[in-house]
This record gives sequence, C-alpha cells and structure tokens, in this order.
Amino acid sequence: MTGYNNISVSGKQTKVGRSLTNYVKEAVSNTQKKYFESFISANILFSKDTYNFRCEISIHVDGSIFVHGNAISNDAYGAFNVANEKIKKRLRRYHRKLTDLRTKNKKPLKYLEASQYIIQNPEKKSSNNDLAEPVIIAESEDIIKTVSVSEAMMLMNLNDQNAIFFKNIQSKRLNILYRRPDGNIGWVDPKK
Repeated sequence: MTGYNNISVSGKQTKVGRSLTNYVKEAVSNTQKKYFESFISANILFSKDTYNFRCEISIHVDGSIFVHGNAISNDAYGAFNVANEKIKKRLRRYHRKLTDLRTKNKKPLKYLEASQYIIQNPEKKSSNNDLAEPVIIAESEDIIKTVSVSEAMMLMNLNDQNAIFFKNIQSKRLNILYRRPDGNIGWVDPKK
C-alpha cells in the first residue's frame, strides 16, 4: 500500500472500512496512471443518502486542473465504480488537451482572484426580512483563469460544473459559459 499517501478516502456520517479504502486507493491509482505519471492529490468522500450511498471523487491533476465526478448507488462499491468510470471517461476524452495545457502552461498561469458568494433564495425564506439585504450563506475565494473558450468548456466538463467564469485569452474580457436547460452550452461574451 505504499505510494497512496496523496489519496484520501473518508466518510461523511458513514464509516469507511479498510477493505473499501484499499480498493478505492488502488482503483484511483490505476485510473490516473493510465493517463498521467503523477498527480497532486485525490479525495474520495462517501456519504449516505436515505437509501443509497453517494461517492464524490476530486482529483487535483496539476496546478490548475481538477477533475470531479460523483455517483449514487445502493452500495458504496457500486457508487465508487460509477464515479470512477466518469473520471476515466473525462480523463480519456480530454487527455490530449490536458497534456497540451500542461506543457503550454510551464509559465505561471494568469488568473484573477475573486470572491464567490452563495446567497439564500428569497422565495425560500419563511420570514419577512428585508429583501434588499440578501442573506449570504457561504463565502469563498475563487480563481478566474485566463483561458480560451474551448479550454474553459473542457474545464467546466472536467469539474462537472453547470457554469464557469473565465477571462477570454483572445478578447481579454470576462466571459461565462453555462449549461442551458436544453443541454446545450451558452456563452456570454460582453462587447465592452
């Protein structure tokens, strides 16, 4: 079991046994070895829904490249296997672009720092507080990357996000890519 120090397996309101931990560490290691020589870290979190297990996998491949996947199944092994297959599929699909991005970005990646806020939905409020001052539920720091539109779409898919905010490398303007309800991708590029 040597060489698995950068793989973290944990449970949220559920106990993760030694057998599952060893299985997960070996499978994640095999998944990443197929496409990359090394990776920075991998975090696997198991949690219990009402009747199912949820597995969330986050792999930090390189300085600015993260791959996320999650799945739900009636057992922990099944949830992990489905989530791991999603990770494999994303890595396989974007392997060439990722290796190009890694070699191209030997110089420091340009980025902007920004604050990210999660605001409580006013329609879900039960009390009649002042709607001019929304309640901030969570606040975190985020990085706005300077990338092309295709790289932003790749990063959005790798991170399993519904939207990504980025600085367009060609126009030098802030842009947004988002997943539309019809399944297509929307792109907001302000003119000035």
